[in-house]
Amino acid sequence: MLRLIALLCLAWILLPGSLHPPAAADEDRTDPRAAAQAGTARPAGSEISDESVKLLVDEVQRLREEIQALRKDLADARLRAAEAERELEELRQFVHDHEEYGDDFRQYRGVRAIAEREARQRQAEAARRQREQERAARRERYEAAREQRQAERAEQERLQRYRDAGFSSIGLDVFAGRTAFYYNTIETNPVRIDWDPLIGEYYRPYGPRTRIDFSAMTVSGSVLNAAEAVRNIGIAVTFFDENGNQVGGEIIQINNARPDVPYPFTAKVEMALDRPFDSSSTYVLYADPIESGE
Repeated sequence: MLRLIALLCLAWILLPGSLHPPAAADEDRTDPRAAAQAGTARPAGSEISDESVKLLVDEVQRLREEIQALRKDLADARLRAAEAERELEELRQFVHDHEEYGDDFRQYRGVRAIAEREARQRQAEAARRQREQERAARRERYEAAREQRQAERAEQERLQRYRDAGFSSIGLDVFAGRTAFYYNTIETNPVRIDWDPLIGEYYRPYGPRTRIDFSAMTVSGSVLNAAEAVRNIGIAVTFFDENGNQVGGEIIQINNARPDVPYPFTAKVEMALDRPFDSSSTYVLYADPIESGE
């Protein structure tokens, strides 16, 4: 590289007009003809032949080729150094493991190759087992989701059957049927019967007057045990006025209620109201399974 720089500097020095301007230009600046002759004149010994230029170009080309060869040699040297480093690392590993693999380096490399192959096989087997576990987990999730969908569909069909039969869920797998309410009536004016001598018959001048007795009410309905076990069931039926105040209620108890069997009930409820109730609510108080042996 230094020789190439030196040759380039030498070529720059030898080129005409590079570093030595014409002397006549400094001596006479007023005469144009003299300045022109001085600008075209070359100093003595500054002429370079074509053969010198060719030799210089050949030398530059040779130096370039030498640089390329040196670069190739450097790359080969780096490659050999890397290979030597790898072999050195193998030797260090051999020294570390020679008690387990023996003193023969070839045998050591063979055993290492077998160990690496077995390690790759173990990795492949572990990956295969992992894939199988993931596939089994996906299958289990799919089966669980399918069973859940089937259970939800069966539950919806079961509830729809109860609804079609007129029952609605009130909690704890207890269903209540449609409920009927009845108020008694009271006669406020007794019946009067008079004798008419003109016509010779009895007649009724006015009939009885009645009014609804809102102080008592009869409620009738049914309860169904939707669980699979026989249970003792207690439900509460409550009534409210237009302000949300409770004005009456009754507790219905059914013992030994068998599954899917409707149990009718009728109860008389004392009401704290002089007019019809506004709303009602039915809810489960308890639903206790009967233990075997009771």
